[in-house]
Amino acid sequence: MTFFRVVLLIFTFFIPVYTGHAGIKLKIDDDRYMEVFLMGQIWGVYSTDLSIPGENSLKKRVDGYIRRGRFGFRGRLTGDISYKIWFAYDNVGKDSYNPADVARGSIKNEGSYSKIELWDAFFTWYIDRQLANITFGYFRPQIGRENITSGFAVLSFEKGLPNFYVRRHIIGKPDSDSGFSSTNGRIYLINWGGLLNREGWSLNWNAGIGDNQNYTDASNWSPFFSFRTVFSFGQPELKRYSLGYTQTFFGRRKGVSLGLNYAYQGEGVEKTISGQPKFSNNRMFGVDILGSYRNIEIVGEYDILRRKWSDGRRYTDRVWEVKIGYSIQLQNGRVIQPSFSYSRFRPDSNGNSIFGRKKNVWWDAGINYYINGQKAKITLHYASGKVYNYTNPETADTGTVKSSYIGIGFQFRI
Repeated sequence: MTFFRVVLLIFTFFIPVYTGHAGIKLKIDDDRYMEVFLMGQIWGVYSTDLSIPGENSLKKRVDGYIRRGRFGFRGRLTGDISYKIWFAYDNVGKDSYNPADVARGSIKNEGSYSKIELWDAFFTWYIDRQLANITFGYFRPQIGRENITSGFAVLSFEKGLPNFYVRRHIIGKPDSDSGFSSTNGRIYLINWGGLLNREGWSLNWNAGIGDNQNYTDASNWSPFFSFRTVFSFGQPELKRYSLGYTQTFFGRRKGVSLGLNYAYQGEGVEKTISGQPKFSNNRMFGVDILGSYRNIEIVGEYDILRRKWSDGRRYTDRVWEVKIGYSIQLQNGRVIQPSFSYSRFRPDSNGNSIFGRKKNVWWDAGINYYINGQKAKITLHYASGKVYNYTNPETADTGTVKSSYIGIGFQFRI
């Protein structure tokens, strides 16, 4: 089956799934309600290039799968306490040599990840809407714009490299039998947040303390700290305090947001490396920007990842990205948005990083077609990535990994 027939099949089968109506909403009384919601991303990717040292029989392939699937519940317990509990079923039907994963540095995976798992479970108490919003439960620490922005709300086909490298470094990767995804970036956390919106400027902040189960064992434990502050000029990024973010405003915003990020954990243990080495501190520093002017969106992020191992070794890795999108408003209310993204990861040259010396470069160019905002979107992109200094763990062959692909996706929210 040719790639274009696959494209036609995806369009024909999935476009009727869309509905613009909200999910089922149960009103209990004037203050309490519960809403059921469903979200999904269905992808088809065709590898135009796939080259891995030591893998000499790789074939070009079409991989169709559910990239992201979500369902859950949100609502209010009282007038000032909200909640969100939702579950994920990601990468269902994915190929072990998926070109989108290879391009971003995940060279070979276990194929379809078909578990249904808890994604977020948190409550927010709005003590004061401006100064004191307390969120507690299982969710993402508020650090790094790409990390805390949903994969349903980014300009690119896949999320940029800062998402994956920041999460892996500062949050960690659980044991395979933990029952949770290896890259979901969630821990148990208590977070204090606020939002001050004033004429011409706004200030948003989040400060959290948590228990990062991924880097602890019976004899190694330290609390996890996270902090993020965002100063906005012009129109605000958020109209009211929220843990939900976007990278496009469809021409409705004129403003610039500048973010500062920091995260820290003291002693811990790296469970995924042979010998399970201990570290004495693990840190992340980051800056990011979101600029919106009429139809143009610009996103940028630069992060520094540092760790000091208990034996005195250190490393400093760096990852950054830049994205740009341009929204073209159509007469029927829909939007066509060409976009371009570029990301780069560079590990410390001393080889002490958990990523070794593997460099990763990734870029993406394509078109997003918004049928009804983020509630229904079709994407068509071309992306390419390289991983330098790669050593095949099975054959010991070394060299550069190359992966390029055409991706088409359908996204919906109900």
